[in-house]
Amino acid sequence: MLVLMTSAAFTARAAKVDDIRIVIDVSGSMVKTDPNNLRVPALRLITGLIPTGSKAGVWTFGRYVNMEVKWGKVNERWRKLAVAGASKIHSRGQFTNIEGAIKRASSGWEKPDANTNRSLILLTDGKVDISKNKDKNAASRQRVIDKSIPQLIKRGIRVYTIALSDRTDEALLKRLALKTSGSFEIAKNAQDLQRIFLRMFERAAKPDTVPLKGNKFTIDKSIKEMTLLVFRKSDKATRLIEPGGTRHSQQKHGAKISWRAEQGYDLITVKRPRAGEWMLDADIDPDNRVMIVTDLKLQVDDIPAYITPDQNINIKLELHNKNKKISKKSFLKFVDFKLTHQVGDQIDSLPLKLKKSREIKDKGIYLQQIKAPLAEGKHDILLQADARTFKRSKRFSVEVQWPVSVDISKSEQPGVYQLLIAPRDEYIQPDTLRLAVTLKNPAGESVKIKMMQQGKSWRGEVRADSADGLHQLLISMQAQNSDGATVQHDLQPYSVIGVKKEEEPTPAPKPAAAAPDNDPAESVEAAPEIIEETPAQESDWMMTLIILGVSNLVLILLGVGIWIFMRKRNSIADIETLYEEEDESVDEAAEGKS
Repeated sequence: MLVLMTSAAFTARAAKVDDIRIVIDVSGSMVKTDPNNLRVPALRLITGLIPTGSKAGVWTFGRYVNMEVKWGKVNERWRKLAVAGASKIHSRGQFTNIEGAIKRASSGWEKPDANTNRSLILLTDGKVDISKNKDKNAASRQRVIDKSIPQLIKRGIRVYTIALSDRTDEALLKRLALKTSGSFEIAKNAQDLQRIFLRMFERAAKPDTVPLKGNKFTIDKSIKEMTLLVFRKSDKATRLIEPGGTRHSQQKHGAKISWRAEQGYDLITVKRPRAGEWMLDADIDPDNRVMIVTDLKLQVDDIPAYITPDQNINIKLELHNKNKKISKKSFLKFVDFKLTHQVGDQIDSLPLKLKKSREIKDKGIYLQQIKAPLAEGKHDILLQADARTFKRSKRFSVEVQWPVSVDISKSEQPGVYQLLIAPRDEYIQPDTLRLAVTLKNPAGESVKIKMMQQGKSWRGEVRADSADGLHQLLISMQAQNSDGATVQHDLQPYSVIGVKKEEEPTPAPKPAAAAPDNDPAESVEAAPEIIEETPAQESDWMMTLIILGVSNLVLILLGVGIWIFMRKRNSIADIETLYEEEDESVDEAAEGKS
């Protein structure tokens, strides 16, 4: 195969140089978030992985920004400086000057450079904090959004951000990553830093690797150098075994091997490794890597770090030798190109297919598409080229998510749920969010869900109690992104379990008491009938008394009114006479009533 490469048809493509700049937060809050100063071994890991011939530098920041490892070409001397520089990492800084850190670390990148891959890796555990004055902090943050990000984009700088606490300005860090086509990760604790730095490096430098299966891997003659990253889960010492059976360790290894053991991992570099099958005697770990320096490598078009679930993931791959695309069919027919797609525990394998085209420029291009809709979450993609004499692989990770987060929680009542929809500030402007939410029952009937705004979020009650079975929650959203453009999405259906609400039963009437089964002949005389006064009868008597009382009161008032009227019109004598007559008539009426 390698002999055949010399006669293969190639298409030239200029090689790009990696320029990686690492910026580490050393503010006082790191005493809590990184008490064991695990930033040191994590920084040494990534500086040890940066390929020889690349350019790199390391800065630290609190209130001020300092260059700890001088920016320059990566070689043995630079690596020694990086090891020493990592030891200077501390947690004594005042404030968190993110704006200043970005400005200083990107110095010299004023003009775009098509021949350089520019990457800035930023680690922090806080928010923009340059003063005790909140207005100054807010102004600095806004300058990062309005000024720094557009400059980073214009200069072709990709920013990879890491948050080391839940106090970080996640929206700002993620916006830095999204706008510059970088990536963002949250470290739950300092122990995660090493693996996160590995993923950041893979995203930034896209190194070629060889597949590692069961701690075995194959090296071919085209590989000039290999670097092994081996994570240690236990106290077990790592051993490296050559194809001929020679064993190497940290204490005893060949002259062509450099071995650095750090807290949690081993970093082993082998120059001009022997061709054949190598083996690791170590803990198996999915993050172990065999990275190589070779002229024969995979070239993959950029895969975005973030997409929405309604977007496809498009893969475009070429095989290059000495930065030239291999397009000869007589060579490529011996190579098996494969894509492995993993989401959680679900793993799919797809072949990459040669692009069908009559254009010469399309020869040697392999394509594949992971079709929407995609599940929200992290998607891992492994691309492999497997031939008889060599193996190559590259890894990518893609975060799939909507511009809003959706949380559905059960309530105490069966079939009733609480819905919370919150905008992600890094994607959209929260105050422009508009929602339409409907619930569809198993019979296909739909009802609108009323959403109420609470701050930036929206809440609603989902009542899936009309029928048993699976109900679908359909959510449509519209908003403006940070650039002012309108975005609209119909989110994939969310399922909730419906529980039909039971109607309260109507109480049945009490059955009538059965008559005693007596023999008429034995009954001498009928028992006396006893009539008990019921509550209804009591209420009838009470109503009668009330009516009589009211009637008497009306008569009395009427008599008093007549008396006052007549008193005004007649003389005192006449009134006295009338009073006596009336008094007698009243007495007679009273006696008659009695």
